Amino acid sequence: MIDCHGRREIMKRFVVCCLLSICSMLFFECSKPDEPETKERQWTIMGYFDGNNNLDVSQAGTSYIIADVQEMEKVGSNDEVTSVVMVSSLKTGGNSNYYLVEKHTDELPDKISSTKLKDLGTKDMSDPQVLKDFITWAKTNYPAKRYALVINDHGGGWRGVCEDEQNGGGALMSMPALRSALEGSPHFDVIVFHACLMSMVEVAYELQDLADYMVACEFTMPMLSILGSDLWLAELVNNPTMPALDLATKVAQSVYDRGNESQKITHMAVTDLSKIRALGARISELGNRLITETRGNWAEVGHAWGQTHFTDQDDPAFVDLREFVKKLQQEENLKEINLIKNAANEVITAVNAAVPFTKTNAPGLSRGGLTIHFPYPNNKEQFDSTNYVKLKFKETNWYNFLSVFIKSASQAMANTSVSGTVQWPGHNLSQFCVAVLDSSHTDYINSFAYVNVDRATGQFEFKLNLTANIDVIVEAFDDLNNNGTILEAGEGFGWWDRDADGKWNDMFVLKPGDQIVNANITMKQATVSSLAKRRADHRR
Repeated sequence: MIDCHGRREIMKRFVVCCLLSICSMLFFECSKPDEPETKERQWTIMGYFDGNNNLDVSQAGTSYIIADVQEMEKVGSNDEVTSVVMVSSLKTGGNSNYYLVEKHTDELPDKISSTKLKDLGTKDMSDPQVLKDFITWAKTNYPAKRYALVINDHGGGWRGVCEDEQNGGGALMSMPALRSALEGSPHFDVIVFHACLMSMVEVAYELQDLADYMVACEFTMPMLSILGSDLWLAELVNNPTMPALDLATKVAQSVYDRGNESQKITHMAVTDLSKIRALGARISELGNRLITETRGNWAEVGHAWGQTHFTDQDDPAFVDLREFVKKLQQEENLKEINLIKNAANEVITAVNAAVPFTKTNAPGLSRGGLTIHFPYPNNKEQFDSTNYVKLKFKETNWYNFLSVFIKSASQAMANTSVSGTVQWPGHNLSQFCVAVLDSSHTDYINSFAYVNVDRATGQFEFKLNLTANIDVIVEAFDDLNNNGTILEAGEGFGWWDRDADGKWNDMFVLKPGDQIVNANITMKQATVSSLAKRRADHRR
């Protein structure tokens, strides 16, 4: 006998369960609009701040690197713009930490008040894997629509960036190594180098497919922070949808403004990395045309090189690309060679297209925004061919042009010479001792040419091809710590005291064909004097 009543009960319960399930689903579906939505932030700013070197010890005994963090803390982070930094400091024994940058004001020196998110112990900040790990961590924990990376450390142009004297060997992270750290990371909208000498064609070429814009300086930068992050970060927080080019320009302008305010000589440029491949192609064409078409006019290439401004803020093996090419166009014979003239015009056009912003407060100078490796023809030591050919920039064949230039121009530029010796009583000369032909009539050093001094004999010799008279002083400097800063306390300096009056007023007219010998220099030790204060500065 079939139990119909039991079946009806089972069916009744089944229907009730189904109705309850449907109601439950409807309830939760209807509840979703009332839940808070997760909003994607507009920007994540990543700061890689290496204080495991002399950037952590200012003249006042406090940390420049921590001061840079405090500058960011004046603004802090919000839901749309988040700043995170990795800071390694001698003040903490070389330990590295991740911080979320929060708003704090009126801080005491060497104090980071923001939340420490992770203590990493000791890390070698020149290790590309350390940088890669930081970027991965920041992207994972603070994803955003756009990313900026600020590298805050020593820089050496194409030679590299980030020097760790505490946990590493003191060598820079090479550009290929930096590239390896950034590959596979999020594509950066902006990369900022708060480091010396990084606004180079070779650096931009290495990073061209890893970011949209590069912000960097042609000069050596003051160790005193001129990052200006309290200026540009405040504008970004107030306008988080700011386009990447606008942010890059505001960073460059802020650095310039802060440098002016601090009475420091500086330069800053924005490079559009999407235009770098085209610039590389134009440079390649110019280099090839100079090799094939210059013929007997290599002295004019050397003269154009010598006429391109060099200051004590520059690396002597780097020249401003745009200014050099303009000088090249003024040479008597080269300007009449159509293939060279056309190639030069195209380089200038390409530089201007690739650099939407460039600005310097160096007296009497305008900068194209990008330097290029171009060592003095009589100084082969400047041409580190072994490492230079490891750069992606090798694709342009500029390396081959440099090889020909160094050989050909050094032979052609030999109608004028200045030679002598350098001695430093009570001291041995270091391998970083140089002789300089200074053509500046101001407190700033404008090196027309420089050569290394033989540390064993003290001898030096300039071989030049002059086509016109030039005012020069023959000087010598021993940069003992090889940090690019001359006249630091304890280092050697001197000049050819032609009239033996003990005064630095021995500028003379060097004429084409002069063969000057016995330009002998006796150096003395620099102290914190009015001279040192006027002509020297700590550099990044």
